[in-house]
Amino acid sequence: MLSLSTHRFQAAESESTQAPAPALTLDTLLKNSQNHGLVQETAQEIEIARSQLDRAKAAFWPKGSVGILGAPIFEETGDALNSRSNLNKWGPFLRGSIEFAQPVYTFGMLSNYEKAANSQITAKVELTQAKKNEVAYQAKEIYYGYLMACEFERLLENLSGFLKEAVDSAEESLKDEDKKGTVKPHDMYRLKTALDDLDQKALYAEAAKKTAEKALAWLSGTDFSSVAETSLNVPNYQKKSLEEYIQLSKAHRPELKALPAGIQAYESLAEAKQLQDYPMVFIGGFTDLNWSPVRTRQNSQFAFDPFNRPQGGFGLGLKLDLEFKRHSAEAQEQRAQAAKLKATESYANPGIELEVKKAFYELEQAEKSLEVAARRKDTAKKWFVSNSMGWTVGVTSAKDLLESLEGNGLAKKNHIETLYSLNLALAKLSKAVGKEIANSNP
Repeated sequence: MLSLSTHRFQAAESESTQAPAPALTLDTLLKNSQNHGLVQETAQEIEIARSQLDRAKAAFWPKGSVGILGAPIFEETGDALNSRSNLNKWGPFLRGSIEFAQPVYTFGMLSNYEKAANSQITAKVELTQAKKNEVAYQAKEIYYGYLMACEFERLLENLSGFLKEAVDSAEESLKDEDKKGTVKPHDMYRLKTALDDLDQKALYAEAAKKTAEKALAWLSGTDFSSVAETSLNVPNYQKKSLEEYIQLSKAHRPELKALPAGIQAYESLAEAKQLQDYPMVFIGGFTDLNWSPVRTRQNSQFAFDPFNRPQGGFGLGLKLDLEFKRHSAEAQEQRAQAAKLKATESYANPGIELEVKKAFYELEQAEKSLEVAARRKDTAKKWFVSNSMGWTVGVTSAKDLLESLEGNGLAKKNHIETLYSLNLALAKLSKAVGKEIANSNP
């Protein structure tokens, strides 16, 4: 019993001394999200392309085969003109064969296969980077959404706290004969209705926060005790001109690098498929080794002896695939794929430029809106403070108090949403240009 208690005490002590999970920061979230399954799924396309390159390079090396055959066979003696079979006597028959061919010249077919594979790797690398940018934007959207939910939760908590005090104050006034005329019963109903409405909104904010927490855990792939930040702030960034952001997108946007590489890959494949019409020049050789003790060896070189005579040869050869229609069809398919990517490229450049412009204008709008939201918040605060003081001394009605409280709450809510819009606009602009343009910490 003593040993069991000691064991439990040690286990409890071990748990208490275990280091808690670290707080999650935006930098950590972005770093961990780059290893998410959404990215790894696309990254495997790079490995597939690399294996295709290895296969293309392997075609330059000799091709060969080795075969070994063993079987029982009955005795047969004689020569090319006469033979005698003896089914009562059996023995082994062994055959070994080796063949090889080393490509010497393929009219550029193998080189085009290798070029296509290299271009395909480049395209897949850039597409993986595009997926990373997309996941990073998704991570920022969830992170800022979580911070906004935290802000709303605190705002509703503060508003509810004030309303509860107002309700308590109204109830005391109704009971106090000296102050009974200053507060009407309908004022109490109005305050309690507003309080219930805030409590209901608080439930929505709490649910949104919990959902965002689960989403953050899903994207980060790690356990965390809390989120390092709990409030939205103005990000630290250096504003550039629209033209500078467009130039950044042309230099860093991975899709604009993937498209030319993909077109080159398909064009090289088309050329390789068409070059199958030409013969492949190769150096080749073969040898057959046969042996059986129950078959008479034929000494004449003009006698066919598949059982006890080695054969072999070495020389220069040509191999020609005569399926010209198939070659043409395969080449046309690859050209159509290249044409498809060229069509994509024709609208990708202006499309990305439009995406940059849209994100840039959204950022400008969020910047200006934040100035207005700050002024609105200050004005609404003064309005609310004035009415709350009037309520305290009994000169402000419940209707006026609730109107100022609602105005103050909406102004703060608008300020929080505008901060969220500003952070999200920066995230969109970073994704649009293919490069981070803001520091994660203010």
